[in-house]
Amino acid sequence: MVPRLTWLVAALVALLALNACKTPRSVHDLSDEDIVENVRTIAFYREYDPGVEHAMTRWDKPITIAYVGDITERQRKELDDHLDELSYLSGRSFVHVAPHQADVIAFLAPDAFERVLDTYRDDYRRFFRSDDSMERVTQEMAGEALCFGRIITSNRSGSLEQAMVVIPTEIDRFLVRSCIIEELTQVMGPVNDSDDISPSIFNDSSGNLLLSDHDRLIIRVLYDDRLQAGMTWEEAEPFVRQIVTDLRH
Repeated sequence: MVPRLTWLVAALVALLALNACKTPRSVHDLSDEDIVENVRTIAFYREYDPGVEHAMTRWDKPITIAYVGDITERQRKELDDHLDELSYLSGRSFVHVAPHQADVIAFLAPDAFERVLDTYRDDYRRFFRSDDSMERVTQEMAGEALCFGRIITSNRSGSLEQAMVVIPTEIDRFLVRSCIIEELTQVMGPVNDSDDISPSIFNDSSGNLLLSDHDRLIIRVLYDDRLQAGMTWEEAEPFVRQIVTDLRH
């Protein structure tokens, strides 16, 4: 495991250096049209359903949250600091509650993919329709992803109702922090990943480990009062264009 993690860190550093030479280095290198298209890509498409446009989703209420697992003081601070930033960007507050009362649960532990299926199963099970689905999805993600998140939306309004993230903590601490930031950000609504979005934590090949100003702008657009959960891109586009203009000029 350690050699693989060492390689991952080295690869991320190399990607940062390579991409800095050929991709936008900040949001200031992007046009308003670039930002509009990136909002569409990140908020109206899904990584698991490529090519299919979805309605916009976001939280339309204060968010209750719980941390579950073997969490160090450093990790707890990183979780709290990121929630503070997400609250500032979105205008949504986070309230800490017991796991069975939480809209969002962050599972952090060594071997977290295994432990959510046994040690934390009672809290984890409610994010899936069946035991078979829970075990299949978790095993698939354990083989494909460093960490992962899952959202549940209202069929009626399109707003987010529940979400969870799974973050193994035996990996390099910088990757733990990156997982905290990426997964908790994506369960706010900007759920897609794309290699065409840069600079961004939503681009798995870019090497970004932290939120960029570009990412912050996307979240601010998504949570502007002129938009509503459940909007199609056709409905949202004129508002997105005006919001981008207002925020940038």
